[in-house]
Amino acid sequence: MIKYAIFLLLLGILSSCGVKKYIPEEERLFTGVDVSVETESSVRDIKEIESELVDIIRPQPNTSILGGRPYLRWHYRANSEKSNFINRFLNKRFGEEPVYLSDVNLERNGQVILNRMENKGFFNSEIHFETDTSKRKKARISFKIQSEEPYHLKNYQIEGMPTQLSNLAEESMTQSLLQEGMRYNLTSLRRERNRISDYLMEHGYYYFTGDYLLFSMDTALGDRQFNLYLQIKPNVPEEALQPYKISDIFVYPDQALPSESPSARDTVHMDNYQVISSTHQFKPGRLDDYILFDKGELYRKSQSDITRQRLFAIGAFGFVNIRHRKPSYSPPDTLDYNYLESHIYLSPVSKISLRAELQAISKSNNFMGPVMTGEYRDRNAFKGGEQFQLGMKLGYETQVAGGRQTGLSAFEIGVYGELSFPRIIAPIKWRDNIHYGVPRTRIKLSYSILSRLNNYELRSAVFSFGYSWNGSRYAHHEIKPVSISYTRLSQTSEQFEEVLMSNPFLQRSFQQQFIPGIEYNFTFHNKSTRDKKHHQFVQFRADAAGNFAHFMNRTFEVSEQQKIFGNEFAQYLRFDLDMRHYISLGKESQFVARVFGGLGLPQGESLSLPYIKQYFSGGPNSVRAFRIRSLGPGTYQPQDLNDRSFFDQAGDIRVEANIEYRFPLISYLKGALFADGGNIWLANDNETLPGGQFSSDWVRELAVGAGFGFRLDIDLFVIRLDIATPLRKPWLEEGNRWVDNFSIGKKEWRRENIVYNIAIGYPF
Repeated sequence: MIKYAIFLLLLGILSSCGVKKYIPEEERLFTGVDVSVETESSVRDIKEIESELVDIIRPQPNTSILGGRPYLRWHYRANSEKSNFINRFLNKRFGEEPVYLSDVNLERNGQVILNRMENKGFFNSEIHFETDTSKRKKARISFKIQSEEPYHLKNYQIEGMPTQLSNLAEESMTQSLLQEGMRYNLTSLRRERNRISDYLMEHGYYYFTGDYLLFSMDTALGDRQFNLYLQIKPNVPEEALQPYKISDIFVYPDQALPSESPSARDTVHMDNYQVISSTHQFKPGRLDDYILFDKGELYRKSQSDITRQRLFAIGAFGFVNIRHRKPSYSPPDTLDYNYLESHIYLSPVSKISLRAELQAISKSNNFMGPVMTGEYRDRNAFKGGEQFQLGMKLGYETQVAGGRQTGLSAFEIGVYGELSFPRIIAPIKWRDNIHYGVPRTRIKLSYSILSRLNNYELRSAVFSFGYSWNGSRYAHHEIKPVSISYTRLSQTSEQFEEVLMSNPFLQRSFQQQFIPGIEYNFTFHNKSTRDKKHHQFVQFRADAAGNFAHFMNRTFEVSEQQKIFGNEFAQYLRFDLDMRHYISLGKESQFVARVFGGLGLPQGESLSLPYIKQYFSGGPNSVRAFRIRSLGPGTYQPQDLNDRSFFDQAGDIRVEANIEYRFPLISYLKGALFADGGNIWLANDNETLPGGQFSSDWVRELAVGAGFGFRLDIDLFVIRLDIATPLRKPWLEEGNRWVDNFSIGKKEWRRENIVYNIAIGYPF
C-alpha cells in the first residue's frame, strides 16, 4: 500500500505542472529574475550581493516544484469551468494567484535595487534590464548593474558630544563594528549606533536611545574613501543626557490578583528590596538570587534584562515586567545623579495543574507506539519556585516495519516523581553564571514494568540526584553524581531462557541488576545565532558505573564476587558523541551531516554492557536501509531473523554517519534524499556471535544504505516515511559486500531490499 501511495503522490505532483493553457493570450507568466553586478574591481562577496538583490524583487514569481507550479495550477483549475470540490479545496488551502510580467514594475524594482546598492557602498550605479520572452507564454527578467568602485572607510571618530558621553563612547571604541578599510554598509552603521546606545545604557543613561545618534560622512578625500563622524542630534531631551542610579526596588509577587487597597497588602523589607504582597506565596528571601541590581548602583540595562529572564526561568511566574521610573521624592545627592525607582511585577502561574495526554512516541531505540500519560505538577511546592511532578505512563510499543522479525512488541507501565529546585543545593559554593538561565538541582525516582511479549518481564527502579545549568547561551550541562538503576528479570519464557543459555554474554548482561554510577551530559546548539545558514549541534554523554562500588568492595573485602547488597553490579565506562552540521540552502531546503560514535568499555568481571545500556543499529533513526536492530555486531548475521536475533544483535561500540538533503514539496509535505552508514561491535570476543568483536578492520565492516523520504511537517508535529535500500552488506564475504544487483522489478528482491521506516520527528 505504501508504494502505491507514493506513486500516486508523485503522479499528482507531476500532473500539476502544465499551466500554459490557462495563461491569457495578452499575458506572460513571470518566472523570475537574474541579477548580475559588474564593478571596476573584484568584490569578495559579490555573489551574496546578487543573491540578496534577487530576493528583494517584487512580486516574487509563483512557487516552482520539480519544474511545475502546482499551487498556480490549483488556482487556475478552481476558477475554470471544470472546477470541482477538490480543486476548490486545494486552491483555498494552497493556491496562488498568477504573477504575470505586467505585474512587475521595472522602474520601481530598479530604484529598489539602486537604493540597496547605495546602502552597501556602491554609489552612482547604473541599471539596465532585458526581458527574455523566448519561451512561450513565459518571461524572465535580467537586471545588469554597472557600478563604480565602492567607498571604504578611512577614519571614524566622535565629535560634538558632551564630555561625559564622549568619554564613554570613546571607551567603547575597542568593540566597534566599524573598522578602517571596510566598505560602506548602512546596516553596519545602524548596528554600531545601537551598540553605542546599549553601552551608554550600561552606564546609567536610561533614557538614551540609538535614535539620538547621527552619522555624517566626508567623501571628498579621493580614492573612493570617506571619513565618518558620530554626533548627537540637536534638541535631544535633557533627561537622556544624564546618568541614573537606582533609589529603591519594589517587588509585587502576586500582581495577577485582583486590585486591593494598599492597607490589604503587607510590605516585607529586605536589605536590597521591598516585597509588597497580600499572600506571600513566594518567600521574599528566595528572590535574592534573581534580582541582580542593587540600590545605589548605576542603572544597567543588561542587569535589568537578565533579572527579568531569571525570574521568568524560575517557572512560578507566567509574566515578569520590570519598570523603572523617576521617584516621587528627591534623594539627597540629586545634584550629582538622577534616580530611578525599580518596580518588579510578577504574575504567578497556576500553582497546581493536572494533565493527561495520549501520545504517539517514536523512541531512539527504534520502537514506536501509543503512550498514555498523566501528571500532577506543583509549580511552587515550598514557596521558592520548587517544582514537584508526579506522573504515570502506560504504553505499548512495537516495530512498525518488522520484516521477518517477530516478538518485537512490549507493554510498559510506570510511575515517576521529580523534585526540581531553581538553585544549586550542594555542600560547596557554586559559581552561578548569571547571564544564562537558572541552574537547577533535580531529584528523580521512577519505577517501571516492561513486559516484552513472549520473552520476559523486566522491573526497573531508577534514582538520580544531579544538577543542570547553562554554561553559555548555547551550551547546557547536566551532571548526576548519584545515578542508581536496579533491574530484575522475571517471568522469562522457555524460549527466552534458551536464548540466554546459548549466549553467556547476553546472560551476564541481564544478571547485572545493580548499576550505581555517575552521568554527565553536555549539549551545544547554536541555532539562534545570527548566521542563519550554518548551525551545529554537539552532544557528549559520559556514563561511569560500578567503579566506586568495585573500589569499596575490594578495599573492605565485602565480597569476593562483584556484588553489593547481595546483588551483582555492572562495571563499565560509556561515552557517546553526536555531532551534526546543518546548512540552509534556501527558504526551506537544508543539508544535514551527522556523525555518531558510542564506546562502551566493560570493566572488572563484566563481559559486556548491561543490556539496557547496549547499542543497536538499523531502523528509522539509524541506518535506515536495514531493519530495526538487524545490523551487527560486526560481520555477524543470524541465520533467521526472529526474536532471538533481536537480543543477539546488540553491541558495546557503535559508529554511524548520515547525510540528508531536505527540500519542500507541497505546503507541509517535505522531501528528503539521504545516505547512511554504520554498524555495532562487541568489546570482547563472543563465540556465539562470530565476527562481532571490534577490530582494526572495522571500516570494512560498515553497512551503507541510501534512499528518499517524505515528511509531513506541521510545525510541532512531524510524521516521517523513509524508503531505503542497502548498498553494502557487511555480513557478506569481503569483496562481495557492495550491492551491484538492483532487480527492482522482482517482488522477491523488493521484499528483501526495500525497507520502509515510519517514525515521528526528524531522524536528527
